[in-house]
Amino acid sequence: MANWASTSYVIEGSKEDVIKVYQVIDDFMEGRKKPVAETASDGWEGNIVKTLGATNEQMKKYLRGFIQYYEYDGDVLRIDAEEAWGATDFYEVLGELMPNLTIYFSVEEPGCEIYATNDAEGKYFSDRFYVESAINNQYDHEYFSEEEEAMSYVAELMGREHVTKEDIDKWNEEQEDYDAYIYVHEYKVVA
Repeated sequence: MANWASTSYVIEGSKEDVIKVYQVIDDFMEGRKKPVAETASDGWEGNIVKTLGATNEQMKKYLRGFIQYYEYDGDVLRIDAEEAWGATDFYEVLGELMPNLTIYFSVEEPGCEIYATNDAEGKYFSDRFYVESAINNQYDHEYFSEEEEAMSYVAELMGREHVTKEDIDKWNEEQEDYDAYIYVHEYKVVA
């Protein structure tokens, strides 16, 4: 069974192309179009790229994702999807089919510690650090765009003025018997 990643997309570019992608998604999600494969669900990403003209070769790529939410605001299309193991090839295939679009994504898959984005400039996805903690049965998580902010937050959680990654590792080891932890995850910026 796959570990499911939460992937968010923001698609911008040619208004005509953005609307076209939105309309195809909406047709499947609202039941106006039947899935392209008998066993596929309405939200399968493969429906979208096949309808937009994906070749058989492109359909062989890793397309194990399902759209959960989508919205077009007049400028950009936002999509939230659940994808197996991390970001799938959906954005690559869509980019090949619609070269006038720019597709940004951010993906989180905690089980395999995958935190990644292709939004190097932080235009839509500026978070670069994710801190999750369990202290005294209080579970929290926070996002940060700067490492300094994340480490300052962790220092506050630990009751210190400032901390290093080594300090956090040592603290986690000391807290092992108490089911307490603080994890700092850094987003990898990918091409």
